[in-house]
Amino acid sequence: MTTTAERRIDLRMSPKDLISVGVFGALYLVIVFGINMLGFINPAVMLIALAASIVAGGIPFILFLTRVRHAGMVTVFAIVTAGILMLSGHPPISFAISVVCALLAEAIIWAGNYRSRRLSVLAYAVYSAWYVGPMMPIFYARDDYFAGPSMQMMGPEYVSQMQALLSPGVLVLFDLSTVVFGLLGGLLGLRLMRKHFEKAGLA
Repeated sequence: MTTTAERRIDLRMSPKDLISVGVFGALYLVIVFGINMLGFINPAVMLIALAASIVAGGIPFILFLTRVRHAGMVTVFAIVTAGILMLSGHPPISFAISVVCALLAEAIIWAGNYRSRRLSVLAYAVYSAWYVGPMMPIFYARDDYFAGPSMQMMGPEYVSQMQALLSPGVLVLFDLSTVVFGLLGGLLGLRLMRKHFEKAGLA
């Protein structure tokens, strides 16, 4: 992905690194949040929107990885984006899962010396597993989750539909699918980068 191989573990961030994290983190959040807004229609659409946002989020994430040249940048990306999402209502466990996924993604791109495009796709697939976090409390605090203020503001009919839809089996299937949709998103990001962004000098 990069022209220079700097397989170093250095958590120091240059201004250029921080700008990359800020720009692509903002772009990632706008795409993910914008698509997930469709979930307000009903719970079934919510699951579809989540899957679509995982795929679409691969575009800014793969572009971001073209700027990553050392360890720490993906983790900072996760801390910033997951921190903002936690402030918007995501549970704290979602933040913790995001950081763990980012560390795993860091290890993958490090193994590829920050050059391997295939491993960048895999890194995004692993990073996308953070999507299990927002609904994780349903497994261990189901009643509290649906009684929370963020659910109650959706209205009793929406909550009732969501309780009926999100059985443990459906949740496990969704959790497993995050990696699959992450792979699709990574491949989409890689394809667009080759077809458009490299020609435009953006990657």
